[in-house]
Amino acid sequence: MHGTKQLAGIAFGLGLLIFVAGSALAKEERSVQLELTPSRDSGVSGIATLTDVEGGVKVELSMKGLPEKGVEHINHIHGGGTCADDRAGRTAPVTIPLHTVVVAHADGRGSATTTVKDVTLEELLGDDQHRFILLHAKVKEGQGVPPGISCADLPQNFRNTNFENLPMSGGLPPIELLAILLGVLLVGISAMLVLRRLIA
Repeated sequence: MHGTKQLAGIAFGLGLLIFVAGSALAKEERSVQLELTPSRDSGVSGIATLTDVEGGVKVELSMKGLPEKGVEHINHIHGGGTCADDRAGRTAPVTIPLHTVVVAHADGRGSATTTVKDVTLEELLGDDQHRFILLHAKVKEGQGVPPGISCADLPQNFRNTNFENLPMSGGLPPIELLAILLGVLLVGISAMLVLRRLIA
């Protein structure tokens, strides 16, 4: 009887541990990485990482091949078009300005991080309209918004797409990790029960 109570206590403790771990995993930040490719023979490329965070989506740009040290490059999310449209001279309007500029360093690299408030990754990757991230050339006085020099399309139809089908950071999805932990728990309890019967 005492052994059974001990076993029940262990099972309860393990179950509680898995529940807490599962809750933490469910809140884990989800992120998608997109490749920015050169526009207009600029040679500028990079990676955009979009991450669900509390209150919005964090957009991190890491660029390389920037031509001039110290130049500030504005960047935005445009809605209603694609990178191909922009490269053909039919750019879509800015729908989400990214307020942190990318400043070029001597090695041609530069980065910026902006948190877009009150939106989710699911909404940004939704199928309501095409969207793309565009890094612009150097702003010249009297020119207005300069042309794009590097671009990445945001994938659409997020609601019908698993994160596994998109370039992403992180390990296994939380639900898979939770299933593995539950499987280990069940195997462990079964093994203890078998051992107890053999000893008795």
